[in-house]
Amino acid sequence: MSIDPSDLIDATSVAKILGLANRTSVSVYQRRYPAMPRSVVDLGRGRTKLWSRTAVASWALSADVRSPQAICSAELAQLAPQGEPLAQGIFRSAYTSARQHALAGGSKPREVARSRRAAYQLALDHALQVDPAFRVAMPDRWLDEA
Repeated sequence: MSIDPSDLIDATSVAKILGLANRTSVSVYQRRYPAMPRSVVDLGRGRTKLWSRTAVASWALSADVRSPQAICSAELAQLAPQGEPLAQGIFRSAYTSARQHALAGGSKPREVARSRRAAYQLALDHALQVDPAFRVAMPDRWLDEA
């Protein structure tokens, strides 16, 4: 594989392209977004890593790099929980917790799969314990996430 030296950038430049506050956030993004390009030059722990500017810029244009909180809020805004207010609150809270953990790519094992459907089902199960008539209206194919 041939690498153009003028295309190589360090973590500071990667952070700038992605709109991150500092270079240390790049490693967080690499854990959160498995499809993010990996460094093409890695000299080992504690030493400089270099990425392809072209690959990072291309990925940044195509990736959804909103925060887990923003993604979760946008998803919940598409839903219309129907039932007791307490059950609605439990649904929102359980969905938010499970979905944000899944999106953030936490390192601790959880019982919730990393999908919108799994977070929804967990939240629905909790809400139904409080209000057996609880329902959620949603757009067609909402659970068939991209």
